[in-house]
Amino acid sequence: MTRIIIRYCFIALICIIPITMHAAKSPEPVQQVTTFDTFELPEWFKVSFLDLSEDNLEAAESNKHLVVFFWQDFCAYCKDTIEKNLTQQSIREMFDQHFDVVALNIWGSKEVFGLDGETTTEKEIARALEVQFTPTIIFFDSNGKPVLRLNGYVSPAEMEVALTYVHTERYQSQTIFEYLAANKPRSVNASLNSQPFIQGGANLDVAGQPKAILFEQTNCPDCDLFHRCVLSLNAVRNRFKPFYTVQIDMWSKAPVITPSGNTTTSRDFARDLQIKYAPSLVLLDTQDNEIIRVESQLRSFHTEAVLEYVAQGVYQHEPNFQRYIEERGDIIRSKGEQGKTISTRDICPELYK
Repeated sequence: MTRIIIRYCFIALICIIPITMHAAKSPEPVQQVTTFDTFELPEWFKVSFLDLSEDNLEAAESNKHLVVFFWQDFCAYCKDTIEKNLTQQSIREMFDQHFDVVALNIWGSKEVFGLDGETTTEKEIARALEVQFTPTIIFFDSNGKPVLRLNGYVSPAEMEVALTYVHTERYQSQTIFEYLAANKPRSVNASLNSQPFIQGGANLDVAGQPKAILFEQTNCPDCDLFHRCVLSLNAVRNRFKPFYTVQIDMWSKAPVITPSGNTTTSRDFARDLQIKYAPSLVLLDTQDNEIIRVESQLRSFHTEAVLEYVAQGVYQHEPNFQRYIEERGDIIRSKGEQGKTISTRDICPELYK
C-alpha cells in the first residue's frame, strides 16, 4: 500500500510541479532516442493551422479542452503512448468526446500562434512551457491556462484518471493530489488474460476450422474488462468451440505462423491486419477469409451473435450483421429465452448504469 501511495504522489508531482530548476541545467528538452522507435501521429489528431488561441476557442465552443501533445522523432515513450494508450477504446472515446489534440514537435520550426496570440515556433513554445520530456501532454482550460500536464509516459489506467480529472473540470475544486487519492486507477494485468478455449502458441496454419484471433496487450483495462465481463461466461465460451482461437499480444515480437504458413512476429502480424484497438477480435472462415472484426467493447449478447454469425455461416446469406442482430433478438424474445442464461448485465451491472 505504501508503494502504491508513493507512486500516486509521484505521478501527481510530475503533473503539476514546474521544472524550472531542471531547465536551468538543461535548457533543451531531454530524451534518449534510438533509430528503432519510429511511429506515426494518429490521424485523428486535430488538423490545426497552429493557431493555438483559435484552437482553444474552437475547443471551448464544442465544450472540449485543448490538449497539446509535444513529441519528437525516435521517441520510445511517444511511441508507447500512441500505440499502447491511444489504441485502447475507452481512452480513444474519451479523447474524441472531450478533447481536441494538437501535436507540436519540440524541435520543430513551424510558425505557431501561441495561446496569447503572439507569433512563435514549435521549439520556442516548447521551451517557454518548460517541456523537458517527450511526450509531454498539456491540458488547457477555456482561458488558455494549463490545468494539468503529463510529463513522459504514464500507463493507460493512469491516463484515464487524468482525462477524467480534466474533462469533468474537477481541477476547479480539487488538486490532482486529492483527486488521485479518491480515484485510484483500476488494477490491470501485467500479462495477458487466459481462457480455456484459447490455443497454446500462435500457429494459424490450421485447416478445417473457422478462426478467432484475439488481439490484446498487457496493462489493458479494456482487455481485462472483456475477459471478466464477457469471455468468462459459459454461453460465450460455448460459442467459441467451433473456432480455432489464438491470442496475440499486438506489441510482442513473439513468432506467429500466419494462415498462409508464413512466419512473422505478433507485432508485424497486427500491423499487417491494421489492428488499431485492444482488444480486437478478428473472425476468419474456413478458407481464411476475414468475415468480420470487432474493435469495440461488446457485451455478451453481441459477442455471442458475432460468433454465431460466422460459425453458422449466416454471413453467406445475410451480409448485414446488424440485420442479423435484430432478427436474433426477435427470435430470443419470441421464445421467451431472454434472461435464462447469465449475461454481462448479471456479473458487471456497472457497465449498464
